Amino acid sequence: MTRRPQPPSGERETEETPRAATSDSLLQVTLPARQRKRPRQARSIALVDALKIAGREILEREGRAALSVYRLAEHAGVAISSIYEYFPTIESLVAAIFDDYRADGRREAIACIQSLPASATLMDGIETLLKSGLAQLHRWLQIDSELSVKTAYYAELVRLEMVKSEQSWAAQVLPVLVERFSSEVVVRDRELAGFLAFQAVLALPRALVIDRPEYLLSPQTVRLLSRMIHAVLTAEDSEGSATASGK
Repeated sequence: MTRRPQPPSGERETEETPRAATSDSLLQVTLPARQRKRPRQARSIALVDALKIAGREILEREGRAALSVYRLAEHAGVAISSIYEYFPTIESLVAAIFDDYRADGRREAIACIQSLPASATLMDGIETLLKSGLAQLHRWLQIDSELSVKTAYYAELVRLEMVKSEQSWAAQVLPVLVERFSSEVVVRDRELAGFLAFQAVLALPRALVIDRPEYLLSPQTVRLLSRMIHAVLTAEDSEGSATASGK
């Protein structure tokens, strides 16, 4: 990890934005700010939904720089105190909106894979998955590049099991892909192949976000990643073949 994302200007780190660090303090990553509490009553749920909708509209129409607590209060028609009750910082609101984007993207990717024609191949499915996921990451970068990079670092901590989190996007989409094209997944050790494909879908796009964001929308990126994952899922047992030929 070569970059260390900093909190957005004007926002101080608080107890809601802790740092994850190794015991020797060589690794320090500022975790994305999170929602202060979850609404339980119908009125509170409606308020939080309204705040996220208003924030999303401002982000998409006017950009991250336009989203402030005052602008949000005005657009949503709520008191500033009501915003702080659930979101300690604007970043925590944007993070919640990104969670919604992620859920929408997951449903969209699954729907796209399931709606592919009967003539579609495993490679078609992999390319569909990657195009959807990479486009989503690019969209987040355009909306809030600082939070996108910070989230990518945090997601790597989750992947390395240094922190716990909810099930990832890939963990829910990849099984749909494998089920849809099960007849083409001929690799003998499906567990190993699934693990390698899962890690590739998780780690490599995040590396692009952190170090090479200009590659996110490159057709070559989709082609190369697709070939890699396709090879993992369809590779023949070369060891067995080599043993047989050596007899």
